[in-house]
Amino acid sequence: MGFNKGEWSELYAFLYLMDNPKLVIVDENLEPMKEEVFKILEIITKNSLYKIGDNSIVKISQTKESTHKVNCIAQNTQLLLQKILAHKKSKGSFKIEELDAMIDTLFEGKKPKGASKVKGDLEAKVLDNSQKRVIHLSYNIKSNLGSSATLLNASRHTNFIYELSNINDRIMNETNGIDGRKKLLQRCHFLEDKKVKIKFIKVESDAFEYNLKMVDSKLNEILANMLYLSYYQNEKDIKRLIELSVESQDEYNFYKKKIGDFTNAVTFGMRASEKWNGKNEVNGGILLVNKEGEVYLLDLIYFKDIVDKYLIDNIKLESPSSSRYKMFEIYKENGKYYFKLNLQIRFK
Repeated sequence: MGFNKGEWSELYAFLYLMDNPKLVIVDENLEPMKEEVFKILEIITKNSLYKIGDNSIVKISQTKESTHKVNCIAQNTQLLLQKILAHKKSKGSFKIEELDAMIDTLFEGKKPKGASKVKGDLEAKVLDNSQKRVIHLSYNIKSNLGSSATLLNASRHTNFIYELSNINDRIMNETNGIDGRKKLLQRCHFLEDKKVKIKFIKVESDAFEYNLKMVDSKLNEILANMLYLSYYQNEKDIKRLIELSVESQDEYNFYKKKIGDFTNAVTFGMRASEKWNGKNEVNGGILLVNKEGEVYLLDLIYFKDIVDKYLIDNIKLESPSSSRYKMFEIYKENGKYYFKLNLQIRFK
């Protein structure tokens, strides 16, 4: 029974919360703010429900009910953390044989997943002490125990298309002939030196372009500008790219708000490959596993602004495969010149 490091980290979060159901809300710097607002009462997976008590967990599945001691789960949680930290490879699956029996009993030998096909990794019934109510929430799990998580995966849907003018076939061929590890940066500067004018035309995917405009009518242009700047300035940090894109404080505030709305949508609801209805599927926030194995909550219900700030402060643009997505590879259609850049976003 093998999982990759990310899957083991998700399992760790499930077990940790069974032992520590009181969620600790943190700010954008991951400093604890409040500890008594939310308490998890039940964790819900596709096939089972787990009622969390002080000393035991009652698992209810379609066929049977069983009780599991919290102290045994806590011991396995610590063992799992030790094994994850000891495993140095960031990719590939690995086994932890000492946990086989527990996983078989508690999760039928499978990775626990949410009850429905949504972006959320964990669903739960939660007691909101501030309002004295029980609510059904879903959460994303982000872990710092392995490699940084991807926020927006590269695909053909995340291609941005630019048109070039003041260019000819010779410049096109010379640009495409530039090769090497820094070829994208060098191609970009070569076009600038040749006074080639570059204009964003559209997002290749109609679905993704629709989704961006759902957030803001100009968001596609804002992202296209930042994406191009990330190569021209050799800068991937989102916060820094916002600064490079604007000329005034008002404009900075506008860009920051729109990028915050975008990262929130991508994290909690939007997919690049299908039209989005504007509603988030995750309503609870982010359960963040830090490098020491503590699980904290970035809360969407009362502290959405903090969640948005955390996302902007902790993400960057990634450079996906330039050959796969033919980035900065100039081509001609109907006598006009174009190239593509691909948008991928990852946590730092």
